[in-house]
Amino acid sequence: MSTTGDDYMMHQEAGTKKPCQSCKWQIADPTNPLRGQCTVNRNKMGGVWKRWVTDVNTMTCAKHEEGKLSFREHV
Repeated sequence: MSTTGDDYMMHQEAGTKKPCQSCKWQIADPTNPLRGQCTVNRNKMGGVWKRWVTDVNTMTCAKHEEGKLSFREHV
């Protein structure tokens, strides 16, 4: 992982042990299973700020959480 202040930003890391694919904040792209959307970021009013994940197997960030997203966290 990089040692800069950009660890919270999504970045590509080959061989990562915390890929976006296993993160509860990642929503799979229905047409391309290698891509997805990250929903971890929110604006001040609570709205979801989605980011495209170009490769769910090699992308990661410091906000990675294992598990499934519950209904209450999603709304």
